Amino acid sequence: MKYRCNRFIISCLLPCLFFCSLAFISILPAEGGAVSITTLDYPASPETLTVGERVPIIVGIRYTDMAESTLSLHIAYADFPPRFQSGSDVTVSGSGTYQFPPAEIMVPASYSIPSGWPEYINEWHLTAEVWKGDRLRAEKDFTLLVENPEKKPEVEITSIEYVIPPDTIAVGEETLIKVHAAYSNVAAGTKIEAILRDSTGILDTGLSRGHSGSGEVTFYMKAAPRTVGSWRLEVTLATVTGSLNYGDKMSFRINVV
Repeated sequence: MKYRCNRFIISCLLPCLFFCSLAFISILPAEGGAVSITTLDYPASPETLTVGERVPIIVGIRYTDMAESTLSLHIAYADFPPRFQSGSDVTVSGSGTYQFPPAEIMVPASYSIPSGWPEYINEWHLTAEVWKGDRLRAEKDFTLLVENPEKKPEVEITSIEYVIPPDTIAVGEETLIKVHAAYSNVAAGTKIEAILRDSTGILDTGLSRGHSGSGEVTFYMKAAPRTVGSWRLEVTLATVTGSLNYGDKMSFRINVV
């Protein structure tokens, strides 16, 4: 009778123990859990960065059913070693969200020229990675546009020859204006345009032959004043390469009597 009673008690307790164990297991965080990158803040195209500039990358994550774990953020390079330069760690458990402190990186000269962009702007390919120990749990690729000033095309007015006060010219008298310019890093076949203006509009223009690399060019332009007084003029320069224009401008005055 005693043996039967014990068997009855055990048979009643077994289902309870089974369901209690299920309930206990269900509230424990999963050993692996899940991690995803939810936000990635960085200077996106068309914004450009300069070689040597420091820039913060801000990464936000969501984690679910994590046993207590240390998650590490790495900003990884795709273009060149070292594999990653910056990052930080956080210890999490359960489920929630977290934003890592800004991971500051220094912009190098990159190696890939993006299609449709000028040759002095390069692509820098990176990946935001979240690791748990030696296991990669989440990643997201992104690209920065890097401007290399040493290769940026420039056109600069070096000097202008004109009738300098107190010398004067008369109303209607045509005068020669010589514009000297220097150019650098221009692509082969680039033509340089000069435009002479006053308050009434464009007075004369000049277009050079095709140039490449660095050098100097002079424009010879003519104009005649229409009224007496201080005649304000302006010269602007630009390279003519598709829709991309880089240049310089300078204003000056001629006394008209």
